[in-house]
Amino acid sequence: MRQKSIGEVLRTAREGRGWTFVDLQRITKIQAKYLQALEYNDFDFIANSDVVQSILKAYAEALELDADVLLDAYETNSLVKYYEDGEEELRSSELKRSYKVRKRKKNSYLPLIYLLLATGLIIIFVIYIVHSRLKNRASITPTTTSYSIVEQSVSEASSGTETSSTEQAQSNSTSSSSSATENVTISGSGSNIVATLKTVTYPVEVTVTAKNTTSWISLSDTLLEGGVTLTPDNPTVTTTIEEGVTSTTLILGVVKGVEVSVGGQKLELSALTADTGSITINFEQ
Repeated sequence: MRQKSIGEVLRTAREGRGWTFVDLQRITKIQAKYLQALEYNDFDFIANSDVVQSILKAYAEALELDADVLLDAYETNSLVKYYEDGEEELRSSELKRSYKVRKRKKNSYLPLIYLLLATGLIIIFVIYIVHSRLKNRASITPTTTSYSIVEQSVSEASSGTETSSTEQAQSNSTSSSSSATENVTISGSGSNIVATLKTVTYPVEVTVTAKNTTSWISLSDTLLEGGVTLTPDNPTVTTTIEEGVTSTTLILGVVKGVEVSVGGQKLELSALTADTGSITINFEQ
């Protein structure tokens, strides 16, 4: 951007066209001395301000200049601001580039806002899930009652039949959290119980039966480790625990309506109060 006086602007435009004052006098019908006074910025030579403005406007229009800009400079007694060839285009390009940069900076906040919103939604979702699970877990009344089972085993000798029955040994103590019988001890509650079998003889046969229900089950360290589904049409499955296995875990997809027998002894499952559960079976010799 450059600054020139009114006279310099007029003289530059006139010389650029190759005109003389005589040419301008013929075009504007204004005496050359007044036109020359404008180029010298000698506005006092023309007594009346209105006449100055009238002559200035006619001079500017003859040279195809912006008369309003020159009149404004005359009224404010200031220099004329203008752009040289190509400078105005450069200025426009810089303004556009500046606008794009500001717009790009403004848009750069949008991904951050979206990220914060997504993070907030994820946190709210996780809090909701945790709260729901804690609420469901609190609604189940825990129990520490242990159960003992009296089992009777019958063995036959090769020389004849010999029957022996085990006698019940039960302890009723409020300070005890579990009770044991001679062969099987059940402890735990909720979704997991522990069954401990004593004096076992390998291989140990395990039978699982689903009565009027459908349940997926699996038993570790056996052929059922991959899982099998029991249905009313196929309600029972049997497998064996080989020697060397001292502990196995039975997973029940559905607890209600399922019966479990280990080594011919039926396990008491009433301590499993959850919809799904697991039974850890320990073997002692």
